[in-house]
Amino acid sequence: MFSSHILPAALAALALPTLPVQAQTTFGNSCAGASGVTPELAVQGTIQSGSNWTLEVTAPGGLGFGYLLIGFSRVSASTFGGALLPLDLYDVFSDFLWYGCDLNVDPSFAIQPYSFDPNNNGGTASFTFPGFDSGRVYIQALNLDPDFVNTFRIAGMSQGMKVAPVTPLVPELVSISPGTFTMGSDAPTGAPYYGSPQTWGPAHLVTISYPYWIGKFEVTQSQYEFAMGSNPSAYVGADRPVERVSWYDARAYCEVLTAEQSALGNIPTGYEYRLPTEAEWEYACRAGTTTAFGVGNGVALYCADAAFAHTQYSGGSCVGWFGGADVGSYPPNHWGLFDMHGNVLEWCLDGWSNYSASPSIDPFSTGDPNKVYRGGAWPYYAASCQSASRDATPATVGPSGGPGLKYHGFRVVLAPTLVP
Repeated sequence: MFSSHILPAALAALALPTLPVQAQTTFGNSCAGASGVTPELAVQGTIQSGSNWTLEVTAPGGLGFGYLLIGFSRVSASTFGGALLPLDLYDVFSDFLWYGCDLNVDPSFAIQPYSFDPNNNGGTASFTFPGFDSGRVYIQALNLDPDFVNTFRIAGMSQGMKVAPVTPLVPELVSISPGTFTMGSDAPTGAPYYGSPQTWGPAHLVTISYPYWIGKFEVTQSQYEFAMGSNPSAYVGADRPVERVSWYDARAYCEVLTAEQSALGNIPTGYEYRLPTEAEWEYACRAGTTTAFGVGNGVALYCADAAFAHTQYSGGSCVGWFGGADVGSYPPNHWGLFDMHGNVLEWCLDGWSNYSASPSIDPFSTGDPNKVYRGGAWPYYAASCQSASRDATPATVGPSGGPGLKYHGFRVVLAPTLVP
């Protein structure tokens, strides 16, 4: 899943661990109930379409029976139910034996009974489920105390568990090594450079001192919907880049990705999924080039190079795209990154700031409410898709999916934690 243009010792030391055969995270609290026993959940098998997987409910102590609460959702355990979660069962039953027990999965989902052999000091109950490739299953086990069946007192409740396939959520990443490059551009306005030196300059040396990973592609609509439960895009297509995304929406996606992958142990210490800084983005976009574009012949952008509307370099309109092309439809840059020019505008983590001519290390601008975006988009002219091209808009512009955001998408980085 992870590719690299170069993998020096510094980056190899941060190599990501192998993804597990299933994605499972726990949430909420467990409780011991009347008899001091807490059931536990475990998943066996690979979570993928076409393969079965098994859930095991284990509890010691001779507990005879219980109920498994099962829900399926793209968003949360209560999306299709009526209960606000978590639900404090002590408040519901006014019984001290429920104290500290929270219901984390809405019981209006499916309820599956199970039983143990009471002569075997507890045991394990197993359930087999079909594999799936989108959405999430939410599960929680509720053991009943045989001595209190008539009054429905419990022997214990497990934590909630969220089970999901791994691959739909995790973007494919390319490793980027530390290095120094010239950021920005002093190219003059007008043909043949079509520069914007007042906003793209002055050109200056920037050093990225740490290794990081960046999305090989822009985040797709299927990835975004899987994580966030909705798709704000106007031009729907599973493999098209998500668009009409606010800066806050993009950051929320990164937070979901960070939380899930942290729980699986797939994030190096001190790193997180987030939006790229301007410097990280341009360094990866240029991929070692010093010319206007990181693809094609480097000094011009033609219709065959990227998804955009018009090229000044040949004086012609390109094939019209509405909502962008499927990610990866055009050749990558020298480091294997696709659609760094055109397709959708890509949010960066930085607030707007003017450049200085002085060299800098790991620059990152905070505070300004106008957030930077890069790369150009499908209705843009080629010159606005240059590696150095930059602009900004208020992070609060429009609601998610609003007209002020109609070309905005993003890609992620796995990089050192930063606070914008």
